[in-house]
Amino acid sequence: MSKPYIISYDLDEPGQKYEQVKKTIKSFGGSYIKIQKSVWLVRTSLSPDDMCNQLQHTMDKNDSLFVCELVHNYQGLASKETWKFIRENIFPDN
Repeated sequence: MSKPYIISYDLDEPGQKYEQVKKTIKSFGGSYIKIQKSVWLVRTSLSPDDMCNQLQHTMDKNDSLFVCELVHNYQGLASKETWKFIRENIFPDN
C-alpha cells in the first residue's frame, strides 16, 4: 500500500550530486513532485528506511536527510498546478 511522504535534504558542498538524488527519488515508484529546491512529496510503497538507505548512497557524510510520512492536513503557498497534483497524486484517497 502506498503512502504519502515528504523528503527534505541539504547537500552541503557545491557541485553535489543533485541529479543523482533526483533520479533516486524518481525511482521510488508512484507519484512525486518537487515543491521546493530540496523538498519533494512522494507517494510510494517504500518505507522511510528504504528511501533513506537508497538516498544515502548519493550523499556525503556531511549532508542531511529527512523523510516523514504525511497526513491529509496541510496548507501552504504553491501554484494551482502544484495543488492539483498534490490532491490527485499524493493524497488521492482523501
